[in-house]
Amino acid sequence: MALKSTISIASGMTALGALLVANTGAFAQCTVTTATNYTQVDTGCPVTGVTDTNGGCNTTPTSWQATGTLTRANPSFTIYGSCGSNLDGTSRDLDWYSFDVAEPCFVNVNIQTKDPATGIGSTNFTVFFSNTTQFANCDATGFDYTACPINYAEQGVSAGTCGLIVTTPFTPVNSCNTEYTITVTARYSTFTACGTPAGGDCGHATPAVAGCQDVTCCDTICTVNPLCCDIAWDQSCADAAQQPTSLGGCGVFVYNCTNVPGAAANDCAIHALSTNLNSLTTWNNASCNTDGPNNGQCGSTTLHDVWFMTLAPSNGNMTLTANSPTQDIVLSVYNNGTTSTVDGTQLANNFVGCLDNAGIGGEAVTLTGCTAGTYYLWRIGQWDQDTGTVGAGDVTFTFAQVVFDSGVHAAICSNGTATNLGLSSGAIAAGSPQRWLAAPFTVADPDGSGSGTSWTVSQVIPEGFYPAGSTNTNMNYIVWNRSATNAAPDYATGQVVSGQIVAPATLGGNGECYFNTNFTLAKGDYYLTVFASAPGNPCRANDGQAVLSNYAWYVGAPTGIALSDATGFYAWRGATQPGSGPATEVVIAGTTTACSGGTGGFAIYRSLTGTYVNCTSGVLEANVYSPSMHILGSPIVGSTCPTDLNGDNATGAADLSILLSGWGTGSPDLNGDGVVGSADLSILLNGWGACP
Repeated sequence: MALKSTISIASGMTALGALLVANTGAFAQCTVTTATNYTQVDTGCPVTGVTDTNGGCNTTPTSWQATGTLTRANPSFTIYGSCGSNLDGTSRDLDWYSFDVAEPCFVNVNIQTKDPATGIGSTNFTVFFSNTTQFANCDATGFDYTACPINYAEQGVSAGTCGLIVTTPFTPVNSCNTEYTITVTARYSTFTACGTPAGGDCGHATPAVAGCQDVTCCDTICTVNPLCCDIAWDQSCADAAQQPTSLGGCGVFVYNCTNVPGAAANDCAIHALSTNLNSLTTWNNASCNTDGPNNGQCGSTTLHDVWFMTLAPSNGNMTLTANSPTQDIVLSVYNNGTTSTVDGTQLANNFVGCLDNAGIGGEAVTLTGCTAGTYYLWRIGQWDQDTGTVGAGDVTFTFAQVVFDSGVHAAICSNGTATNLGLSSGAIAAGSPQRWLAAPFTVADPDGSGSGTSWTVSQVIPEGFYPAGSTNTNMNYIVWNRSATNAAPDYATGQVVSGQIVAPATLGGNGECYFNTNFTLAKGDYYLTVFASAPGNPCRANDGQAVLSNYAWYVGAPTGIALSDATGFYAWRGATQPGSGPATEVVIAGTTTACSGGTGGFAIYRSLTGTYVNCTSGVLEANVYSPSMHILGSPIVGSTCPTDLNGDNATGAADLSILLSGWGTGSPDLNGDGVVGSADLSILLNGWGACP
């Protein structure tokens, strides 16, 4: 899409700083006037071949329209302009303004708008605000506002140059002559020592200097204790600044730790214990001090903390399971980058998240999206409201590697409207009792050593949603073999594994449904289907059972296998029950019997093309219809014989099952002729028994 100037938008909170909080005024009749101090210098909508004179990232260096300077003598100025998007939602106008701040102050921004179609205030506007250096890479995010007037949350700023960007979202479309009046106003602290360069860091005592450099924190503390600005910023002022904002402080974190005599060796973060995966490690926080941040990043304050360091061996998910028999504990994790050396001063910056389950006992947290070669620092400590005994516990770290991952689904755009498109799976209508999608995926060799290496799959995680009106008692999955010719799945003989769970009442943040599994997959090509079911689903088309189930499988996966047609990988979709087989779904009312018999089957699912685009990239995507899924597991490696397909150091019934499941496909191909058949069966039987 051709944008006059480009910047990514997130609804809600901007990524430019944790202090930025959306603040929208109540809807009102906005007043726009052209009688302002400054008027925009461009013509509004993008014009081909015409340079936008305040178009931000479209020019080098970035093009800002300079406006006023905020001083105590002149604490306010106004700007008039217009912006909007074109009717097809493919381009829009962004107006970039800069202004100077003579001394530290609090900046307030008020925007009045007028929709030309209605003559009243526009309820769709986007605003970005920060200093200009933070806009240098042109990838900032900002707030979408749905009310008029717009009141951007007050920001404490230092002396220098600030940037202000206004525009309208792509949807709903706002006319390019949507007018606005911006009023920028400065409020000054009553304490002149606040925000001055001569002041020190607010978290440290400076007994010879009054105030500190952060105008917001300084004003907060001095309002309670004026002596911090009138006389000196002593240790009591620094201590107050280090308190969480919920307790009236600023949440400033200052690292300071010396191991307490007699305490655990990993008492301090800088002495974190390097811990192996899949091994039980004991811990004891008796006598330990507290050196991690309690600045409000985590909802629970942690005391007497101990520290562990783990290394992600590959991309995947890391799980920490901690047990404490005598105290309620809090778990926190920090991304330490590519080094195992901890810089305590960076803990607050490296914070990833925390978990505090209620009660004394075990707690577990999974960190998703770990990156190979990255060190993760874990903090375990006592919840500050717990009166139990500080003492011992144990901890285990486990890791699930990526077997196949399509990435988190992206919204699909149709005429500029973002849509989370899903492909229905389940008994979705009386005439479609089995509406399953068999989506292709490929499993790679875990270590590249060839035959004899496979995966133990621990989780299958599709993304989707429950459409309104569906009754979903169970969620089901089936993995099928996929031949090199993309033949349709054979319901009765082509299934590798199937499983069922109780349908979760709430899906994950991206629509995840978590199947915890334990089965083996050799490298090769497969299909996955996931679907909802319930007792009372139709077993045959129009058989009189009325309960309908539906799980709409999200598409728009950025790195998945695209659903094309016969020229490449494609999916198969069934409409009626194709025959009996080992699937575990329960669909007959009052029984535990799966549907069987019937003459239905699978047909090629031909995806639509040219209608939708991926909202995140602005270009037509070949993988728009790729379902989003994540498959995690652990590699089975190191076998001493090629016929040991599951890695248990013996050739037996489990390996025979794997081979028969792959019959007619390309894996596990033991004789190298490209297809699993009788020759491979003979090789496996000749290798029966313990590996040499």
